[in-house]
Amino acid sequence: MSSLFIQDTFDTARLTAYYRALETERPGGLFKDEYARQLAGERGAEVMHSLPRGEQEKWSLVVRTHVYDEIIQRLIEQEEIDTVVNLAAGLDTRPYRLSLPPSLRWIEVDHSDVIAYKEAQLEGKESHCALERVALDITDYQARKTFLQRVNQDAKRALILTEGLLIYLYPEQVVALAKDIQECEHLGWWLTEYISPFALKRDDAYWNTFVADSVKTRFAPEGGLAFFQRFGWQSEEFHGPLQEILRLRLPIKLNWFIRVLLFLGGKKPDPAAGGFVLLKRIAEESTVGESSTVDVPSQEPEKEDVK
Repeated sequence: MSSLFIQDTFDTARLTAYYRALETERPGGLFKDEYARQLAGERGAEVMHSLPRGEQEKWSLVVRTHVYDEIIQRLIEQEEIDTVVNLAAGLDTRPYRLSLPPSLRWIEVDHSDVIAYKEAQLEGKESHCALERVALDITDYQARKTFLQRVNQDAKRALILTEGLLIYLYPEQVVALAKDIQECEHLGWWLTEYISPFALKRDDAYWNTFVADSVKTRFAPEGGLAFFQRFGWQSEEFHGPLQEILRLRLPIKLNWFIRVLLFLGGKKPDPAAGGFVLLKRIAEESTVGESSTVDVPSQEPEKEDVK
């Protein structure tokens, strides 16, 4: 038995589901997910309790989940989104718990074992929209490209979700993904998040010391939002995690480091520090790849088992 606390991306999916279960059961919780504890299983609780700061880490996932919920529902209504594609969806349950139009097409993409587990656990449960699941390794360059092009042919206005994904990818893989989505004219919106190089250093001293290679954090773009703009994406909306904690009035005991950051940064989020971002496709193809310092792979990048 490996001494690593987190063995693979399936463990991170179960851990995330367990955090949603805890928030669901908290009085005054930001959201309700009736299937979260079932999906997390005993392994989800085991993973959380094995982590040195397992319970404290819950809040970053809670904030991210709630912010994504707000943006998704607002965007679907205001921009008449007809398709949502959740890449590396894990054990997410938004099609079951959000108020969504029945005509909305929601596609979950993940590895075959995750898809099989999820379908077995949620058998007989009805989603609020037209839900599809696709077994696909999103780091398989050609398979992903073919899938996105197929979605682009069927969709009119699509939103791409990469929640909790980019951080585990190599920079060249993120570049390839950004370009693949941007090249599809009907995939006009992208909701994602990123961390700062400073945060990545902290991860190297904590998270990356006790997780398997497939779930080590790697991606922290220099320049933050400027990275995405180089590959055809402009920021329409940005949310800083610390500012969201204050806005949502979460019962978190902030340590001295967080208090210093809030004092220095104030209420205005700093994109250089990382956060949640809603990106919009830039129509002009000439913007893609300009002034880029990251090499765009000309062939399939090295595959990584990512959740």
